[in-house]
Amino acid sequence: MCLDLFHTAYRAMCGIVGVFHRDGRMPDRVVVERMRDVMVTRGPDDAGLYLAEGVALGHRRLSIIDLSPAGHQPMSNEDDSVWVVLNGEIYNFADLRVALEQAGHRFRSRSDTEVIVHGYEEWGAEGLLRRLHGMFAFGLWDARQRHLVLARDRLGKKPLFVADTGTSVYFASDIKCLWLALGDTLRLDEKAIDCFLYFYYIPQSRTIFRGVSKLPPGHWLLADDRTTRAQPYWKLDCATHEALSVDEWRARVVATLRAAVGRRVVADVPLGAFLSGGVDSSLVVALLSEVSPTPVRTFSIGFDKMRYDERRFARLVSERYRTVHDELTVDVDAWQILPSLVWHFGEPFGDSSAIPTAYVAKVAREHVGVALSGDGGDEAFLGYSSYAAVYRERRVRWIPRWIRRHVLASLATAAYARWPVNYTLARCRSLAQNLSGDLRLVPRGDSGWAEPFRERLYSPTFASALDAWHPVDAFANTLDEVVGLPPADGWRHLVFREILPADYLVKVDVASMMHSLEVRCPFLDHEIAELSARMPLEVLLGPRGEAKHFLKQLALDYLPPEVVLRPKQGFEVPIGDWLRGPWAARVRDIVLGPRARQRGYFDTRMIDEVLKQHAAGVDHTHRIWCLLWLELWHLMFVDRVLGPSDTL
Repeated sequence: MCLDLFHTAYRAMCGIVGVFHRDGRMPDRVVVERMRDVMVTRGPDDAGLYLAEGVALGHRRLSIIDLSPAGHQPMSNEDDSVWVVLNGEIYNFADLRVALEQAGHRFRSRSDTEVIVHGYEEWGAEGLLRRLHGMFAFGLWDARQRHLVLARDRLGKKPLFVADTGTSVYFASDIKCLWLALGDTLRLDEKAIDCFLYFYYIPQSRTIFRGVSKLPPGHWLLADDRTTRAQPYWKLDCATHEALSVDEWRARVVATLRAAVGRRVVADVPLGAFLSGGVDSSLVVALLSEVSPTPVRTFSIGFDKMRYDERRFARLVSERYRTVHDELTVDVDAWQILPSLVWHFGEPFGDSSAIPTAYVAKVAREHVGVALSGDGGDEAFLGYSSYAAVYRERRVRWIPRWIRRHVLASLATAAYARWPVNYTLARCRSLAQNLSGDLRLVPRGDSGWAEPFRERLYSPTFASALDAWHPVDAFANTLDEVVGLPPADGWRHLVFREILPADYLVKVDVASMMHSLEVRCPFLDHEIAELSARMPLEVLLGPRGEAKHFLKQLALDYLPPEVVLRPKQGFEVPIGDWLRGPWAARVRDIVLGPRARQRGYFDTRMIDEVLKQHAAGVDHTHRIWCLLWLELWHLMFVDRVLGPSDTL
């Protein structure tokens, strides 16, 4: 790998906003600047604004690469007829620039942003997007055509929220921007609340506010004086597999992953890596060490309770590759960052691993401006137990599907409904659902407010507002796309299309941006996703259907076996212990406080029962955590009585 990569000029992570008034009226500068500046941690180093008849584009800049004023945005073409704001990085911009210069385009900067301006002129929106390789979200204004183009990268690494009021279109990297701009006209979406409590995140098809949407990954949107139209430019194909030997697949994966790491080492500020002690982050550190001209900086966090602490495994990798290693121990003082977390996420978000992600981003930012992570490895190489469980469905196909779906799954569900705190019955229900072959059953987890807890939680008024809706309905379009696929292939398509961008990528993007840290994820390179999608499931999971079998075998060439062969451990914090210990009284005061009761969403007797059961040792961690986050979100964004720096 050529070490000159470390000195090539790119751009930086940012926050973008924009307004398009179809009637041509001038946007309010004060409103647009407020929208832009509420995202200051996404871009603390610079701010820009383009304001013209009917349109405004705003930009916050985090200077990572090409630190000169030439990277200032919004950025235009030669005659100012095309303007763009970009959040993200275009990894192949140098090659695109050569092609565009040969076509006669003149560049005024070394920034990757400028290839979007000229690439749009040369190839049009879809032609440009098919050529881009990177993580990005951008807004582009074509003054001649008087239309707005919005686009999001293939896997949804960078966020983009959109609101079309009919007369105007608003967009932003952060939903808080639209909350500030549209104010009291926004209404809460009860179905989004239901989804949040069920899955602990809000799916791609909804947001907490009615009328605000998320541009789906791999899509672009065109808004003109009459309509707004969104369409895909890329979809992952999980149905077409290639027949290669395991050795051939190993060679392809290693080469593609090395290239993905190499594309992400470009920075004019110090660069490091998260090192959790798991296979994915450890493998990234191993490959990064091959190309780094200096010892890699690595960062880990841990906890006093050893069952949550992976630092000893991270140290093994650090010692092997001689990294400069930093650690942070997290304790119950994590309570004090909750208001800040709620503020930065902007929507209810119940994945408790946001806490350790925010902490490791904080400690990393004290030393580096960019960190590589192992996120995406489980999705690309089937690292979750659910993959293996759904894959095993093929072993029971001798049992008629109608028996698996309507008898076994129904019996397991009924038994769990009778004894919903029985861990063994919960596992049996999950197994029966995974073996049913019905993907509508698979996302119905046991840790959130799924059945039978969901039916007992809601007040009659709130349940009536849902109007027979079920949270799995949020996946309806994607479930339609996988009709006819084997359940295991359909499940990995669903994970990439829905769960990855709505949960895991949101967590990493927001938790890192709240500390102005850029995180790059080699496993989320779209070439890695496409390659893994072509790999047969029996190669990925091995002869016995083991989660992440292929990648673990590959990783043994790079990592200590103690790291590779140990059982999988999530990036967790001891929330359950905190909720029944030092946080218990404060949590009860919040989720059963006067404001929470007045909202009328829930049967408070059910919440009281769950709190008491958890204190007695029954695990309701995720249910309580979601209720806590939801109420803090209401206090902040609805009642406006809680600030991000307030003490709870």
